Amino acid sequence: MKNRFIYAMILLCLAGSASAQQSLKGQKEAGVRMGLPLGVTVRYFFADKSAVEGIVGLYNRTFSVTALYQYHFDLSALTIPGFGWYAGGGAHLGTRDIDGSWRFLAGVDGVAGLNYNFGPIPLNLSLDWKPAVHFGESSDLADFAVSARYIFGSKK
Repeated sequence: MKNRFIYAMILLCLAGSASAQQSLKGQKEAGVRMGLPLGVTVRYFFADKSAVEGIVGLYNRTFSVTALYQYHFDLSALTIPGFGWYAGGGAHLGTRDIDGSWRFLAGVDGVAGLNYNFGPIPLNLSLDWKPAVHFGESSDLADFAVSARYIFGSKK
């Protein structure tokens, strides 16, 4: 009987924290990406779980523009409010200096990461892995980065 009461209380707490989470639809974020590629990142949520991210990056004598679609999974009920993970993919275009000549660069990208929105301040932090497969050039499969983004119009 005591175990049932404890399980019921845990379930109620989890349900309460899940229902109290703020909607992400329409949330706009912009900030810096520190890693590969190093650059500027912007993200827009067009639904609670779906977002698009753009990255303008510079790294290893390479300039790239990347567009990603991300599907977000909330882990607040299992961990702490504001914590989640995401996965998705997209494509990139750019140029790379190879032996003194600039070459066109294009390819596909994957992305998977952890995400945290701070409650009291409009700040988002994420840690992700973004492998890039280039058409005709060597791929960048070990691209990890930490991004810090300001959340515009935060209701918190």
